[in-house]
Amino acid sequence: MFDEYYINDDTLLIVPFGKNKSKIYDINGTYIVKKSVFEIVDISCQYYGSSYSGRYIGAKNLLDMDYKLPIIVDEVKETVIFPTCSPKSDSCCWLCVNNIDNYEKLKKNSKVKFVNGLTCELKISLNSLENQIMRATMLLMRLKRRKNSPKKSVIK
Repeated sequence: MFDEYYINDDTLLIVPFGKNKSKIYDINGTYIVKKSVFEIVDISCQYYGSSYSGRYIGAKNLLDMDYKLPIIVDEVKETVIFPTCSPKSDSCCWLCVNNIDNYEKLKKNSKVKFVNGLTCELKISLNSLENQIMRATMLLMRLKRRKNSPKKSVIK
């Protein structure tokens, strides 16, 4: 069991694991961390120079949405994660859109396959999952567009 974990480009999925603990699925293995899922998300944002609320406001401005927003955790490596439900919920999981290989419907749930071959069943409908993936992909695309063609300053 670990005290700290920072979301990175190897992160696949973060799920609640008991009271104030999380299970991290990473390309390199699975870890239990003594922090809630939301704490890991916020601490990771801080590690890369912002906070969850700062990343949330940035995503809100880029997407013009404000519900179940994906966030950019690491702007340099373009690591984007999204929640399966309200981030305030104790059952909220976060997925890294960069590492999703495929997904499919399983009755009322969804099965996600990651780039390392790991598959997980999640309590999220296929429609909701696809919507969250689309939002996260849109956020990533808009971030890339802004990084590649910054606004020109006007000096008067």
